[in-house]
Amino acid sequence: MFYFLTILALVLAVLGTLIIVVLGVAGAYLIVVGRFMRTSPPVPSSGRVKDAMLQDAVTLLEAQQNLTVVDLGSGWGTLLLPLARKFPQHRFIGYELARLPYFISRWRARKLANLQFARQDFFTADLVNADVVFCFLLPTAMQQCQEKIVPQLQAGAVLYANRFALPNIAPLRWKSFGSAYETYYVYRF
Repeated sequence: MFYFLTILALVLAVLGTLIIVVLGVAGAYLIVVGRFMRTSPPVPSSGRVKDAMLQDAVTLLEAQQNLTVVDLGSGWGTLLLPLARKFPQHRFIGYELARLPYFISRWRARKLANLQFARQDFFTADLVNADVVFCFLLPTAMQQCQEKIVPQLQAGAVLYANRFALPNIAPLRWKSFGSAYETYYVYRF
């Protein structure tokens, strides 16, 4: 009986320690997220989708001059950075509210005069001069995008929507790589 109680006490002590560690790690994570990322964390695009959207945009950017390209929720800047390097004649703007990705993307773009990142809610931004828009937003934000962003866009503007489509507007075309996660939609207004 004593042996059983000793083992039970040891198991409970180990479980208690694990619970304390897990709660500590979760608490630390919430503190960091709360301190540096007052928005949802940036979710990177699938590699295949990102590459396909970039190639699609390259074709568009090669055909025209002096375009303004905007990324709504630019995260770490992985879409705009390669485009801004390749096309110095175009203007690139990324909107990101999360502090850490914003500061890192600004630092990564420090040598590119044609690329700027704004720590701003893109729903409050003036996007009337945007020629090309990228977004990877949740369905509720896509509804808001349709209501607040799309009416601002000038005739001929192109919008690339990663994973989630605009709810009531048919895309010009879309491309899927076998799953809903690896799909993007292209709209021209």
